[in-house]
Amino acid sequence: MSGRAGRWRSGEESRRRILAAARARFVQEGYEQTTVRSIAADAGVDPSMINYFFGGKDKLFAAVLAAPGSPREPLAALLAAGTDGAGPVLVRRFLEVWDATDDPDPLLAVVRSAGRPDLLREFIDREFADQLVGHLEGPDAELRAALISGQLLGLAVARYSVAFDSVASATHDALVAHLGPLVQALLDGPPEGRRVLHKGAAG
Repeated sequence: MSGRAGRWRSGEESRRRILAAARARFVQEGYEQTTVRSIAADAGVDPSMINYFFGGKDKLFAAVLAAPGSPREPLAALLAAGTDGAGPVLVRRFLEVWDATDDPDPLLAVVRSAGRPDLLREFIDREFADQLVGHLEGPDAELRAALISGQLLGLAVARYSVAFDSVASATHDALVAHLGPLVQALLDGPPEGRRVLHKGAAG
């Protein structure tokens, strides 16, 4: 038993070293320039251990985002008083997180500039949609949370990845004015009594 416990502790220590090394590399070099071999070398492990623990660079990046110290804004704080009027607040907070110029955690800038919509989606799902669904009522709560995630993903791609001029240069107030009501409608759900058709429902 003591040998097994020792191997477990050794494995956990290797996993922690990989996460710490990956976090430092992603911050210094960005996602694209960081290699699995460089992370492994920094962590003092064989590159195969990264695939063993995490399954590849993309999944390791996702694990780094979820690690303690990553930028997280629990929606419970934003929705403590309920979802009434929370749509504009959510959009504004999203923009503030991404546009912060003195962000204490530069990993956000790595996600923002990685040019990878899938990484943006991973971040938005974890930081917003996954926490949001528990605050929504109704059988379509998961669908509405996913649609809100889609709105935020579209905003992130248009402002930071593709960088459409009009969207990239728009003020927070302008973007909140346009997107806040859309997100609010998804938070509220369809008006009572409105028939909602789902895929596979009878026409």
